[in-house]
Amino acid sequence: MKTVLLLLLFTLNIQSHQEKVSDDAKVILEAWVETQNNGTDEAITSFIKTYYKPSLLAQMKNFEDHVKFYRQVIDEFGPIQKVIFEEMESTKTKLKVQLLKEGTPLVPTPQPEEILVVEIDLDAKNPKFLERGLGMGALICYIKR
Repeated sequence: MKTVLLLLLFTLNIQSHQEKVSDDAKVILEAWVETQNNGTDEAITSFIKTYYKPSLLAQMKNFEDHVKFYRQVIDEFGPIQKVIFEEMESTKTKLKVQLLKEGTPLVPTPQPEEILVVEIDLDAKNPKFLERGLGMGALICYIKR
């Protein structure tokens, strides 16, 4: 009985730690989905200033290039669904997911051109911030690599 109770407590402790890390990444992911669907340069700027780690912002000399990158993804991909289509990777500091273009049905399986891959690398010291900018691209680009 003691063994079962100890195993249960150990499992709950692991799950609660994983959920916290996931929560930090999910907050950033939800903020990005909102930014992408809003589609304005103001939303992009606000996202960068809110979620990039302060030391990265302080060293950044090409802020407009970051805005342009996100603008290109927004313009080419358009609005996206708020539901994660597939979780590709989830670790303590990384979340990599597939999101679908708005209006894309789940069945039949969407084409790679309809799927946006988003990579979130959290700052290990303060997981409320990104270690670097979001990694993004259509799944078709990841397949061709």
